[in-house]
Amino acid sequence: MKLLYIHQHFVTNEGHGGTRSYNVSRALVRHGWDVTVITGIFDQGPFVGKVRGLFHTEWIDGIKVVVCNVRYSNYQGFLGRLWAFAGFVMLATIAALRERAVDLVFATSTPLTVGWPGLIAGYAKRRPFVFEVRDIWPEDLLLAGAMKPGVFAAVMTWMERLFYKKASRVLTVSPGFTRRLAERGVPLWVLETIPLGGDGEIYADLRPDTTWIERYGLSGKTIAIYAGAHGYVNGLEYVVKAAEHLRDRQDIAIVLLGDGQQKPALRQMAEDRGLSNVVFADPVARSRVPGALSACQIALMILRDSPGMARVLPNKLFDYMFAGLPTVVNFAGTTQELVDSLGAGVGCDPHDPADLARQISHLADHPDRCRAMGQIARETALEKFDRRRLAEHIMAVFETCRRERPRRADHCRVR
Repeated sequence: MKLLYIHQHFVTNEGHGGTRSYNVSRALVRHGWDVTVITGIFDQGPFVGKVRGLFHTEWIDGIKVVVCNVRYSNYQGFLGRLWAFAGFVMLATIAALRERAVDLVFATSTPLTVGWPGLIAGYAKRRPFVFEVRDIWPEDLLLAGAMKPGVFAAVMTWMERLFYKKASRVLTVSPGFTRRLAERGVPLWVLETIPLGGDGEIYADLRPDTTWIERYGLSGKTIAIYAGAHGYVNGLEYVVKAAEHLRDRQDIAIVLLGDGQQKPALRQMAEDRGLSNVVFADPVARSRVPGALSACQIALMILRDSPGMARVLPNKLFDYMFAGLPTVVNFAGTTQELVDSLGAGVGCDPHDPADLARQISHLADHPDRCRAMGQIARETALEKFDRRRLAEHIMAVFETCRRERPRRADHCRVR
């Protein structure tokens, strides 16, 4: 079976972004599938500086990867991102139509616009089109205040509804997303929840990266780490404010590992407050993330307070779990419910940075409890959230779609 997998931000273990598409593609190849990935040039990915013409093709672990010469960066402004999304739609559509003998087309957001090359290729080739929802755009952006109502939001809403209507299946990465789309009129038989999970292979043999610890002068400290994007929706100024309340705890350090548009402002914020207990660590290759995380003791799952955030189940949560870290979550909803049900972490008040400081201090002062929660998290991750296991679920969905007759485009009325 040949799968056409469209993801604008495809990253391997040599990059420092999310690697779900790479992990799933590799697992499918191991099961005998023929996988072609169509992607762009993500500044956290492995293709920067490699593409000269409109397209570049290379083979990675048995996966055919077609790279469209469209660059995307977390530092781009609105117009830059808009051009990156539109340019990828055009080139990815051409690349998709050039592929032969395709059995199924799978497009994963974000961005939402990846649905266009997937939809067009599925229609042109008369093959099932499956759409994966990693964020409910534009609704979540509107709720978070990252987008204003208007023409652009209306166009995005129209696109979103169209993709849901045309897709043979809509995969979601969180039960909260599934519930919300069902509320909006997407039939339950169209929806399938498959969490992002984590790469169990690279977490199989955990060894703390002492070199990384020494580089940032963190030896001997209890480290609370946030690993991921530094964007508006992440709301990391909350963490910097919490660090103020830990100013006198010389045995505790907070590490913000990653990159994003807000990182310079966050760094300046910490400097203005004279905080020496906040470390802004450079991104590391995905292959080095397990070593960096396992050298820490506490994980931070932080998002800006917004109704839409209650539905998410972020990628970084599973990295924390595989690394054996207890997680402090600052937003109610699906993520907090999972952590609470497992006993794998604690919650804190999203409006009170002092509460985050209290939770970090408590875990630092009770290392046995901290380790016990981390052990529960790791055991659960290895058992339930390994992407090799999740890939089997995805394969089953794809096989079902392939066997079904094409369905009418009006199978749902999305609100």
